Amino acid sequence: MTFGEVHIPFWEDSGHHRKTCSVTGLYFWTRDESRTTSGDTNEDPYTFIGSPIIDGFPMKGKVLKDAMRNSFLNYFTSNDHTMVNPYPVIARWRDDIHLTIASIADFQPHVTSGQVPPPANPLCISQPCIRLTDVAAVGRSGRHLTTFEMMAHHAFNRPNDENVIYWIDQCVRFCDDMLVNTFGINSSEITYVENPWSGGGNAGAALEVIVGGLELATLVFMNLEEHEDGDVEIKGLKYREMELQIIDTGYGLERFCWAAAGTPTIYEAIYPESVSWLKETIGFESMVNDLQLEVDTSALLSELSRLAGILNIDVGTDVESLYKKLIERLDDLNIKISVSELKRLTEPLSAIYAIPDHMHALCNMLGDGLIPSNTKAGYLARMLARRVCRMKSDLNIDITLPELGKHHMDTHLDMSNFMQTEQGILQLLDLEELRYHEMLRKGESAVRTAFQEIPKEA
Repeated sequence: MTFGEVHIPFWEDSGHHRKTCSVTGLYFWTRDESRTTSGDTNEDPYTFIGSPIIDGFPMKGKVLKDAMRNSFLNYFTSNDHTMVNPYPVIARWRDDIHLTIASIADFQPHVTSGQVPPPANPLCISQPCIRLTDVAAVGRSGRHLTTFEMMAHHAFNRPNDENVIYWIDQCVRFCDDMLVNTFGINSSEITYVENPWSGGGNAGAALEVIVGGLELATLVFMNLEEHEDGDVEIKGLKYREMELQIIDTGYGLERFCWAAAGTPTIYEAIYPESVSWLKETIGFESMVNDLQLEVDTSALLSELSRLAGILNIDVGTDVESLYKKLIERLDDLNIKISVSELKRLTEPLSAIYAIPDHMHALCNMLGDGLIPSNTKAGYLARMLARRVCRMKSDLNIDITLPELGKHHMDTHLDMSNFMQTEQGILQLLDLEELRYHEMLRKGESAVRTAFQEIPKEA
């Protein structure tokens, strides 16, 4: 199914034009007839840094997240959706994934297959999610997170039974109306990019919603299920039509917050207290002053974030070539800085940004009752804990893992839905830090033993 074949009255009613992106070749819809790119390309920098594109949210941190989430959920409950409480971040009802990676994962496979009715129809939810595929990019790109909330509205349609709640046209109308009238986004700056989606055994046509160079949402119109005899191929897998037509949307809460705050990075919008605390702890300002840079540091960081948006920092990115590209781009902007100076500035910053993100994921996992271990989801928690321990060491800060956890829970988290107590989480963090240092001691001992066994004449 392509959008060229599906009649969507909203496009005509709202004055949208279907165009081909000059960079990616993808089709997109826009009210701006002169636009040539989809908004999500290496030629579309972030335009909201220093100039927020979402109105009415002057706060930051948890207060901003709470206000943004409430605005989203209130919009949909006022439009006849039932709000559903979020599911756990540990996907115990799934045997194919360890963590809840999207709101639709709450309903796969039993609801999406039609075996079980949804808890409400239509529904809205703000689902905490954890994805560790991009963990290496967290802190470096300015936008990557391991943990985030996926705000969503879902509808489960059975067209064969003449039971249709709403489909593509109404879904797009909801999205556009909310962005413009609830969040104050300029309608001419919104683009809808056609790009098929697949995941968890399902697939469908999709629209990526781009504003200011940032993907704020994805609207998936799920009507396909993976099957070896399927006649539709997406990303190398075969699919066939299924009985249900499912509205599967995902709006990134933290990205909405970033677009509202206009901060240099997403981390300063959602974890401002932790970022400031860690900067103060390591003496970041003194570190910057010691560099004696001839450029304004705030302006430099803002430009770095804009450039990160178009340079596509991701897992597998060659760091050295990336630094060279950044230097070249900064030089084009008449910002003079060497590679060594840039590294001395950005390396500690990347750890400062990554630590609160990792602690958010870790506290959510432990709060959901997970015990760190060497298998399955427990291993993922242990890996995050050890990454934080290593970053602490790199920054040379004398703060324990439990102290980081205490600060994070007090500042950034609502503990009311957790299975584990705060004290229980702190005890687990303390134990993980002890095990981390024990692992290092064993490693050092093994190296010393190996050297002792090398013949002196070797």
